Amino acid sequence: MIKAILFDLDDTLYTSFDALNSQGYDAVSAWVEQELGINAAAFRAQAVASRRYYHTVLHAEPESHDRVLQMQRALEYFGANPVLYAQRLHEIYWDTLISGMALRPGTPALLDELHHLGLKTAVCTNMMADKQMEKLRVLGLAGQFDVFVSSEEAGRDKPSPQIFELCLRKCGCAPQEAVMIGDNRDHDIGGALAAGLHGIWLNWTGKPYARYASPHYEAADIPGVKKCIFEILKKEGF
Repeated sequence: MIKAILFDLDDTLYTSFDALNSQGYDAVSAWVEQELGINAAAFRAQAVASRRYYHTVLHAEPESHDRVLQMQRALEYFGANPVLYAQRLHEIYWDTLISGMALRPGTPALLDELHHLGLKTAVCTNMMADKQMEKLRVLGLAGQFDVFVSSEEAGRDKPSPQIFELCLRKCGCAPQEAVMIGDNRDHDIGGALAAGLHGIWLNWTGKPYARYASPHYEAADIPGVKKCIFEILKKEGF
């Protein structure tokens, strides 16, 4: 029987991370040009390249998401002192991104309904704990989840099994008793299926169907996710 419903955060509970990420780099680059005299386009290119660099050398490590590291590397490229400016750029980036988030319609009502059914709800998210918690507060969801797990706490990003295992331990359930919902078909759904959970792919961009060896469900929006959850509950004898 299903006991817990796990949710990814970025691009699952709000949209759209890619668009907001781009706005964050735009804001950082504009500040650098105004305050440090470094060409905005050139700095932006280095900041984005730094993000790719850390995702490569720190693959599946939560530190790869640290914008302070990324800004440090970009500032050093231009000969600027990162100790003076990296934290400020980190703050500009996240303030821009977080202020632009839009809660996915239907999310609070779905969480209320899941709680009414006696199901535990959890956030199972990559990235650093502080910023992910801040996002939940700004979205008005801080009190809507029973469990919070970040990859920083687990030590590895999704799709590594460690983060799913930690979330399951906190929820007090076995893999087959949990459902993972997320927009990333590889990290969220592939990782969940490999760990033995049920999976609902929130395919809000209409990407081609994700063909995994294990069956999973697919939805385009939160009402569709709700329908999939109830199909699973019925199938599992809830």
